[in-house]
Amino acid sequence: MRGRHTAQRERPVGRGKTTARIAVCLAALVLMALAAPAVAQDPLELDPEPVRPGWEEWGLAITPYAFFAAQSTDVGGTEIRSSFNDLASITNFGFQSRLYARWRWLSFTADWTYADLQSDQRSGLTSVDLHIKQNILDMKLGGKVYDTRTTAQDGGMGLWVGAGARYWDNDVDYTITIDPILPNGDPTVIDGKTEQTWWDPVIGVNMHFPVTPSVGFIVRTTGGGFGIGDASDYMWDAEFAALFRLSKRLMLSAGYRQFKYKRTDGSGDDKVVQTTSVVGPAIGLSIGIF
Repeated sequence: MRGRHTAQRERPVGRGKTTARIAVCLAALVLMALAAPAVAQDPLELDPEPVRPGWEEWGLAITPYAFFAAQSTDVGGTEIRSSFNDLASITNFGFQSRLYARWRWLSFTADWTYADLQSDQRSGLTSVDLHIKQNILDMKLGGKVYDTRTTAQDGGMGLWVGAGARYWDNDVDYTITIDPILPNGDPTVIDGKTEQTWWDPVIGVNMHFPVTPSVGFIVRTTGGGFGIGDASDYMWDAEFAALFRLSKRLMLSAGYRQFKYKRTDGSGDDKVVQTTSVVGPAIGLSIGIF
């Protein structure tokens, strides 16, 4: 996690410095649990049949979606457990969408999440006021490596492999107030802004199992981070979903997903290890452009 801090009214020392670092980490974690991007639907070929002459080798679709997640986080010796309602209550605005593009057997996916959150929390003598803006962009280039699906899409299996990177960009404005232990003491107030950015390299395997022309199933697994550079120590996604074709250009997906990751930031006395697990149902509507 790279951080740039500005506009501090009082520079923290000792306990205050550690509290500030953990608070900023918690901000990113809570937001990540709410807005973690779902794995894009690489194998979902939405272009209807028949297609216009000259476009047979192309496909394009967009998918607005929602992930109704609950999260558990362990960071800096602190445990946090939040339901979806807890996370939704601090959201000012959020948006999630995927882009899927295909040319012949190659596919490109871009998954974008934007969220604006605000939270005021207190633990013991410390209160933390956070305003968070986050952009997450997940991009993968993949290819079909195995396909036994029937022409009628009523059996067989399709297998895709992809690789790329997930980019995280967090802007956090914070105010931390530490009340004095003694009644006549002055509170310690720390306010400022930090910007956090990092890349996680990712690889993924997706499997599609059509049952009828209108109903099928999909399994998605993704792993990444690998501790490369400033990346997470590890991260993984696993999702199982049912697919329902509503029309030639509309496909509904509904399933269940779990996401987990671990990061280590800082060193020495400022070292913070954080582990987050996110789980819950997910639903999306894919719209085939062509």
